[in-house]
Amino acid sequence: MNTERLTVKQLLAILSAGLFSFSGVLIETATNITFPTLMKEFQVSTSTVQWMTTGNLLMMGIFIPISSFLKRRFQTKKLFLTAGILFSLGLILDIIASSFPLLLIGRLIQGSGVGIALPMMYNIILEESPKHLLGLMMGCGSFVTAAAPAIGPTFGGVMTQYLNWRFIFVGVLPIILFAMITGYICIKENDIDKQTKLDLLGFMAIGISFVSLISGFSNLDKIFQEPLKVIMYFIVGLVLIIYFSYRQIHIENPLIYFDIFKEKSFVFHTLAIMFLQMTTLGFGLLLPTYVQIVLEQSATDAGIVLLPGAIVGAIFSPIGGMILDKFGAKKPIVLGIICSILSTIAFVLAFNHLTYIICIVLYFIYSIGIGLIVGNTMTCALSHLSQNLQADGNATIQTLMQLSGGIGTSISAAILAFSQQNQELLNGTITGSLLVFLFLTITVTLVTIFQLIAFQGGEKSEF
Repeated sequence: MNTERLTVKQLLAILSAGLFSFSGVLIETATNITFPTLMKEFQVSTSTVQWMTTGNLLMMGIFIPISSFLKRRFQTKKLFLTAGILFSLGLILDIIASSFPLLLIGRLIQGSGVGIALPMMYNIILEESPKHLLGLMMGCGSFVTAAAPAIGPTFGGVMTQYLNWRFIFVGVLPIILFAMITGYICIKENDIDKQTKLDLLGFMAIGISFVSLISGFSNLDKIFQEPLKVIMYFIVGLVLIIYFSYRQIHIENPLIYFDIFKEKSFVFHTLAIMFLQMTTLGFGLLLPTYVQIVLEQSATDAGIVLLPGAIVGAIFSPIGGMILDKFGAKKPIVLGIICSILSTIAFVLAFNHLTYIICIVLYFIYSIGIGLIVGNTMTCALSHLSQNLQADGNATIQTLMQLSGGIGTSISAAILAFSQQNQELLNGTITGSLLVFLFLTITVTLVTIFQLIAFQGGEKSEF
């Protein structure tokens, strides 16, 4: 029997890094509830206010790709402290924000802090967890992140309805300060290479490409009014991604070693995670809006609609990891796919009869699937890489999760905004909601296809 254990200090290090991710998702899901309130207070549209989520994800997507470089070049404690300072500064800006641009700047700064800290949690797990506990620990890492949606919508709804939306940021500040201090004490220092150079051109290329692509998706509702502008966003984004990819293959010190893409199973598991993230964040934006505008429920009720599902999704993350440790990744992932795809299709089929309770039940079933899929798919994907490439694989997965999450949010918001343009708000939201549910059905179907392709090459037996 393997008796190797994690120490308390290692667990606290994982928890501290996880709290940054937790806080980032907590604010994201909490502020989704405030969108109708913020739209009224700052006189902005749906497609503008969603940048509260998209902009934050975008900054995470820009900073996470350099996490592998940062890990090689800088001491972990200093990086973690920097992340905490950035996150805290962003929170303070949002607490005092008197305009929407200032509020958005605060969210962007928070995203940069989380982008630095988030990969640390999974890197610590990958480097320090005993192999026989790797599935469980990856599940626990996913649990920390997945627990936030269980609290965020309700937290945001209560703050908005009974206090003020600014208290969302006030409430998170102590968590970040605690995580920053605990992490600085418990995180183990790593060996660094001061000769490692940052690929500045590659960093700029990937950053601008992400901004362009997200801007393109965010402006899809204006495709008929400003077609050239929207198309140019996509062209610039795609050209820069091609340039970034070519550069990473041909330079000596790339931001990310593209050898990871030689592994078919890693590629398709990563694609599955991307489209699952698009689906989940699409639901996170749509359901609170649908509940408030169409079902005419309060902000608190809109938060609670996601609560049971988020709780069960968080619980099933470590459970799914334990199943992986005993039986392999395929069984929990396939079960999760069944739950997620059936529940998403049910939203479409039952659309004309959706009630508040039905929304809660269907999202509950969907979230069981998420809990079984996400952490296990990450573990399975990274298990196909050699140890010296796992930090690059982790950075790639985390980056693409943020990008795809931003795309999913942007497309969902654009569909809603487009449908609301020429109709009364209620009718426009009903039409747009059905279209978003159809879009999410397509994305979750692609998740299923990519997982099946990933497993065709055989399942890695050692985790």
